[in-house]
Amino acid sequence: MALEKQIQIYSVDTGSFYSNNEASLHWLNHKLRAQRRELAEKMKVIESHFEKVGICRDDILDLDENTLDDLGTAELAADYALCKEYVHIKNVKIKESKDRLLQLLSNKVEANIKSNGTHHVRELREDAVTEKNVISVFDSYFTRTIGAQPDELCEDFMVVQVYYFDVIKDLIYHGFTYKGEKYVYFTSSAGQIRTKKTVFIKESVWKKYEKTIMCGLTIEDINAKGGNNPNKHLAYLALANSATDVWEEFDIDKTIVVDDFETDVFGTYDLVDDSDYSIKRVSDYVPIPHTDGAGMMLPCMGKNRMIRLPWVKGLLGVFDFRKFIEVNCCSPIIKDIYGKEHDVIAEDVQIIFTKSQFKMWKYYDSWDHYKEMYKKYGCTAGMTNVEEDRIKDATINYQMLQSLTDISDEEILEIAKPSIDKLNNLCSSVENVKSAFGVTPYNTNKNAFQKSIELYPDLLNDEYVKSQIRDIKDSMVKKYKAGKLQVHGKYTFLLPDFYAACQRWFMGIENPKGLLEDGEVFCWLFRKSEKLDCLRSPHLYREHAVRRNVAWRKVDEERRSWLREWYCTDAVYTSSHDLISKILQFDVDGDKALVVADEAIIKVAERNMQDIVPLYYNMKKAEPIQLSNASIYNGLNAAFVGGNIGIYSNNISKIWNSDVFVSGSDEEKEQAVKIIKLLCMENNFVIDYAKTLYKPERPSEMKELIKDHTNDNLPHFFKYAKDKKDSQVVGVNGSFVNKLNKLIPNPRINCRKLGLDKIDYKLLMSNTDIEFKVSPSGKGKMTEENTDPMIIKYCELNSQHRFVLDSAMRVDKTFSVDTIRKSQFKHNLRYKNAIDSIKNELSQYGYNDVEITDILVKYLYGIKESKHKVALWLCYGDIIFDNLEKNVKRRTKVIQCVDCGEWFEVNVKDTESCRCKECVIEHKRVLERLKKQRQRARKRGCPPSQN
Repeated sequence: MALEKQIQIYSVDTGSFYSNNEASLHWLNHKLRAQRRELAEKMKVIESHFEKVGICRDDILDLDENTLDDLGTAELAADYALCKEYVHIKNVKIKESKDRLLQLLSNKVEANIKSNGTHHVRELREDAVTEKNVISVFDSYFTRTIGAQPDELCEDFMVVQVYYFDVIKDLIYHGFTYKGEKYVYFTSSAGQIRTKKTVFIKESVWKKYEKTIMCGLTIEDINAKGGNNPNKHLAYLALANSATDVWEEFDIDKTIVVDDFETDVFGTYDLVDDSDYSIKRVSDYVPIPHTDGAGMMLPCMGKNRMIRLPWVKGLLGVFDFRKFIEVNCCSPIIKDIYGKEHDVIAEDVQIIFTKSQFKMWKYYDSWDHYKEMYKKYGCTAGMTNVEEDRIKDATINYQMLQSLTDISDEEILEIAKPSIDKLNNLCSSVENVKSAFGVTPYNTNKNAFQKSIELYPDLLNDEYVKSQIRDIKDSMVKKYKAGKLQVHGKYTFLLPDFYAACQRWFMGIENPKGLLEDGEVFCWLFRKSEKLDCLRSPHLYREHAVRRNVAWRKVDEERRSWLREWYCTDAVYTSSHDLISKILQFDVDGDKALVVADEAIIKVAERNMQDIVPLYYNMKKAEPIQLSNASIYNGLNAAFVGGNIGIYSNNISKIWNSDVFVSGSDEEKEQAVKIIKLLCMENNFVIDYAKTLYKPERPSEMKELIKDHTNDNLPHFFKYAKDKKDSQVVGVNGSFVNKLNKLIPNPRINCRKLGLDKIDYKLLMSNTDIEFKVSPSGKGKMTEENTDPMIIKYCELNSQHRFVLDSAMRVDKTFSVDTIRKSQFKHNLRYKNAIDSIKNELSQYGYNDVEITDILVKYLYGIKESKHKVALWLCYGDIIFDNLEKNVKRRTKVIQCVDCGEWFEVNVKDTESCRCKECVIEHKRVLERLKKQRQRARKRGCPPSQN
């Protein structure tokens, strides 16, 4: 899997390319700043002395000599004045050194541009590249194409972090050298642009694989057909570098690409004008591209998935379009985007891409031309984010909760109750503790420790586990206070009504009815729920799309069965007559919705959504230009300096959590909501700024109004949500999320109720008779005279690498694909290096891995009973689990509930259970009700009901 295969590369910054003169100026500036910090710290100490006698820092230098003598602080005041003078001098010198450095960098890059790169070529200094500069990146089409090997260092490409724009300008225009090889600018993904990162590739490697990466195209080809928007081009090129697995079953000859399914949908919306910041309520038709980013594939191709081909990206949703043709007796002929007709039956078409997925369609003469280049240059298809077999319940977040301002304390408590109960009952049962460690039926990718707990729950009766539980509990408290509450909801793909799309494509119906009406969704995951709250991040405005779920089991059975026949996946399907995509601001290229079935949340959301309509903006289009080093740098530079979207979401959070919505008048609330609408509009334009280079300019009166509403510090709960300090947040007020601060308990951990047996450590071993030297009972100081040197070394290494391994263990307890993706990228390399280092050092003592495992298990579980076992489980956990499988019989198995679809554990010998606990209770109620109905019917002499 791509999440398992990772390649090591260098990540450096623009300072790594300094000349000697530039480096000396940089370090001079750094030294001056350090000296200024020391002076500032000394001034703070002096200020604290004066504060104790009631004098604030602004008055220190104004005190007369008599007062200073009376206070005995004359010497301190003199030191303070001297420090302040020195700080001023340092500030001048810091500015001078920085200005000299910036001027030098600017002069050099301009000289290089004028000389067409002959003035100088920057070189990556070898002393700037160390082990600390190594990062991990996921396996991708790009890494597979250039032959990068998993878990090995690849110098064919590297990441450059941007601090000085003139340096990166020099590098983008003219490249750089390292170890005698020239490197040229390759690309930056949208995420890399936000973090000011760039990717460079060896020029020789680029020349060798350019046409494979670009599927036969060159920059000259693109420019000959009108060019492209530079940042769009970089984003499309970066698709090759996104984490994917090879899609072995993909056959390019069994695909076509067609026009998107788009219709005009009537609805009411708020039109926010970016020119004058007016907001107008409008009822009119809105063009909705229903398949924006989505294509279809036959059920035989597997589950819903995101795909990556050269210049092609998006989501492929499962839909049996062949069956649609048969059932509706319509023609199998469909036109592709180039006007060529295809018979999808005769040509055995398995996948129908849409135009929105084929990003560079206009640079090819036909789909056949693309397929020819694809095969000629050995291109392959990649896939990622395949729909899970078991989708676990998720947590909601503070953005989604904070917009529910019309809510009572009782309703807040009802919404928070599942989280509070989970905390209070954390150690009330073995099942709850296992769940806290990620040992649930929904975790199909358990690590060795989790699999061992599942097989042998008595492992929980251990000091190591108890220390881990305390960490888990503390993390849960922080998470819940930050608004990440437990809900009965799941993240799942958003898909359009493909039936309606096929009615357009194969039946020629201009405005097809489809299978879903306005206000309806279909989500099989929640067949016990009549209504669903559909949500998506980022959630800035009031974006709670409460919809009727026609997968609900009480919907007419004939209609429900017919819908399930076509919507055969666990995605949430939306109607082509609904403005839901404008409410949630989604496309269908792989976006996931948080679909919530909690009645408490739905009730509050419906009330808060009264008179709320979607926001609509007239967005600008990004025009194509000729691609060159200059246009690419200009586009990047604009994105680097003008693409900060975090400030908008934080300001919106300030407003939602302000006292306006706690105790303000209706007029004040209305004004605050208007400001939020304007900030949402600005946020959307800033997101597109990298491509369009356009941002609206606030009218002067709006500047002051927005400033008045966003001038405060961040909401109090940002202490937990974003690790902010007290000085960065306001006090606790009565907003929804802030009220969680008092509602969420911090219970003590008590594992005595679990009723677990003492751990039989021999079950964890391969050879229980293994012998080694150890001090009696593992007590006293360990020396090589009384303890095996390998054990001593293990204890040293466990302590040395504890921080890295603890963080890795916390990562492994999560099993969300998105969480693993984010956390592994950051921690995986250090984690892997630590494990490799430990195993390598312990192997020097003459034992093999199985013997090392047995010795450490016997020592840590049998003799020492230590809580320091993190290195044992991360390095040798697989061996321990193999031993357990041989020595312990499995007690449970996992089955799926026939009523609600949830997965749950039963005894391995249980052949009768088919419902989860909740559904068993409900099923018994139904049977009892039917029984009573029959009894009443018999008393009245009526024939018994057949239901």
